[in-house]
Amino acid sequence: MNKALIVGICGGSGSGKTIIANQLSQKFKNSSVIINQDSYYKDLSSISFEMRCNQNFDHPDSIDFKLMRSQILNLLKGRQIKVPIYDFTKHVRTKKHQEVDLSKIIILDGTLIFSQIKLVEIIDLKVFIDVPDSKRLKFRQQRDALERGRTLESINNQYTTTVRPMYNEFIDPSKKYADIIITDPKTLDEPVQIIQNEINKILD
Repeated sequence: MNKALIVGICGGSGSGKTIIANQLSQKFKNSSVIINQDSYYKDLSSISFEMRCNQNFDHPDSIDFKLMRSQILNLLKGRQIKVPIYDFTKHVRTKKHQEVDLSKIIILDGTLIFSQIKLVEIIDLKVFIDVPDSKRLKFRQQRDALERGRTLESINNQYTTTVRPMYNEFIDPSKKYADIIITDPKTLDEPVQIIQNEINKILD
């Protein structure tokens, strides 16, 4: 095992994985850190805003996985890393960053993290949250309208043109790498408890 326990939480957009990751981190408040795939969207400041809006943000190529993996490996060496901060309204990286130090538990949160074999290889506990398409769409509608200032029309359009097809092509097949698959949980407390129990077993 690594110097820290790396826990990967994967699932489709709107599966609740980020909430699960945050709640899990609270369970291990003083000994965990979250690294979110969304922080590593490639910077699109070199192209027009109109062109940015037409990018496929659900394809693995939209994420700088090389930087993400490199930073995780540096973290494992005890080095502080500077995680990028992404502006979802402008589709660019900001000039700010989040400083992250090594913790006992590193929680990786992302839709495509299991599609990257080099990431899969360094994750100790891989969990896939398997939620039906209709529930994921509803969750995404609520989240993106509230947190990212987007219209319902743009959310639905993106979901049908890129989110759903990319889920079917990249995300769903990647669940074969999961150590645990949690299917359609009734509440998000359920997967949090399951993952917490598994972490405790590994650390004991």
